Amino acid sequence: MKKLFFNSLKTHFETLEVKLNQMDSVIGDGDHGTTLLKGLNAILSSDLPPAKAFRVEAGGASGSLFSILIGAIDEALDNYSSFGKLLTNAANKISMIGNAREGDKTMLDAIIPAAKAALESPNNSIKNASLASKKGMNNTLNMPARKGRAKYVENAGVGHIDPGAFSSSEILTFFYNDYRLKNEKTV
Repeated sequence: MKKLFFNSLKTHFETLEVKLNQMDSVIGDGDHGTTLLKGLNAILSSDLPPAKAFRVEAGGASGSLFSILIGAIDEALDNYSSFGKLLTNAANKISMIGNAREGDKTMLDAIIPAAKAALESPNNSIKNASLASKKGMNNTLNMPARKGRAKYVENAGVGHIDPGAFSSSEILTFFYNDYRLKNEKTV
């Protein structure tokens, strides 16, 4: 069941690889989509837990940070009702390891609002997390980067969506759509 989810997520990110690499080439090193796909492919071909397989194969800072989000999703697939707590714990770990916070123009700008929304509305936690992640991701457009490579580009990346926030929002939205298809008759 989980392999099916991660296979579908990988297929979704195959359609986003070029876009993510292009987004990242403007304010990063241009390999964000490829890195995420390496990690997602590893989940499917490894006997390791998804988060560890992702981290080992994707490598680097983004591999470590995104593996935390993957781990939260993996655990939530077993217990949807714990999603808010799992996402909050993931946001806290990512913040600590990456030494970043909401407003720094990172993946946390999608994840922290999503975690807050999930905790505030336990009955609609996954849907509201998805919606909040999109809003947070869109907010990065006019935000100057305070972390990562983007802080060194012209205008600190203002005018560009952060690729980490974009892909985090895509993961959370994909998770919501998967949940909705499995558990709700109507939305």
